[in-house]
Amino acid sequence: MAARSALLVTGVALTASLSGMGVASADPQGEEILIACDNGVTYHASINGNGPWSPAHDLASTQVLIPLALGEFHGTLTDQSGTVIDEFTDPATTKGSSGNHTRATTTSCSFTINSTFVDPKLGTLHFLGVGTVTAFVTPVR
Repeated sequence: MAARSALLVTGVALTASLSGMGVASADPQGEEILIACDNGVTYHASINGNGPWSPAHDLASTQVLIPLALGEFHGTLTDQSGTVIDEFTDPATTKGSSGNHTRATTTSCSFTINSTFVDPKLGTLHFLGVGTVTAFVTPVR
């Protein structure tokens, strides 16, 4: 359970995924990840929120990915020697009925979270998480 707490501290709120900032705002500060989508775009995005439905802000534009459904997410937490401390798989989930609505900019994406951090009690830890998300991209044009 302590490993899960450490995991959440790293910003893996993406599983816990993708604060809405205005278009004119500076780049949000948060967990940065690459999100590769079937619309042909790979977004270098920042996730600055607490929970699975936080939007992902593309750092190269004013676009935002709004999650509608999260696919299965698999995470592994290891210590400095590579020993697995925690491993889990979260099931797929949909945001209310929003997963049933197709938008012109809806896209399916995959992402990997690869993060190393120091936990005061456990030392240097490495988190690797892999998942998918269905999202729509704003602004809609």
